[in-house]
Amino acid sequence: MAASKGMFLAYLFQALIAANGVYALVTGQYQAMFTAFLMFGLTFVPYVAADRLDIRFPWFVYFLIALSLTIHISGYVQGWYVTMYPYYDKVAHLVSASSIALIGFLGVIFLDRYWRMNLTPLFIVFFTLTFGMALGGIWEIYEFAVDQIFGGSLAGPMQMGLADTMWDMIADLLGSAGVSLVGIVYFRSHHVEEIEDSMDGHGEA
Repeated sequence: MAASKGMFLAYLFQALIAANGVYALVTGQYQAMFTAFLMFGLTFVPYVAADRLDIRFPWFVYFLIALSLTIHISGYVQGWYVTMYPYYDKVAHLVSASSIALIGFLGVIFLDRYWRMNLTPLFIVFFTLTFGMALGGIWEIYEFAVDQIFGGSLAGPMQMGLADTMWDMIADLLGSAGVSLVGIVYFRSHHVEEIEDSMDGHGEA
């Protein structure tokens, strides 16, 4: 299967994740090194899923996932979560929420075709927004648990207070809403079936 030009962006950010892992090894950040290589492995999950399910994701799905993980591991390894607080963390939430919402958007469309649910565009857009926000909420619970149990992550405390958590959720909302807005614009001139057909694994890459 030939790779589109956009896929090279995904490959670039995958390479950056691996590079952070090597940098963490050289500088003695062994826990960060393990996390980096774990994230590098996670970037291959959509490739495996697409192959197993015989579907074809757009290149920007792979790109956004790799970008999100690159931002997170770079923040830990390079110390940017601390030196650029709070802005770096909010950008990380914004990009990650966009990636998660996009996965939810494409995922529910795939299930719509597989289970023949005949979902309306309005439901799909609403699901996209709530899916991104729900995962954002679960992540905040995870951050709270890490702070309570371990006293923080590689970059120190994951939550700096109620205001910090709420700004994280606002960033999650903006990322999810952005993807939902794109979905609304798309559905004004296209049908759900067009996306479903484009995800057919037997089509052109």
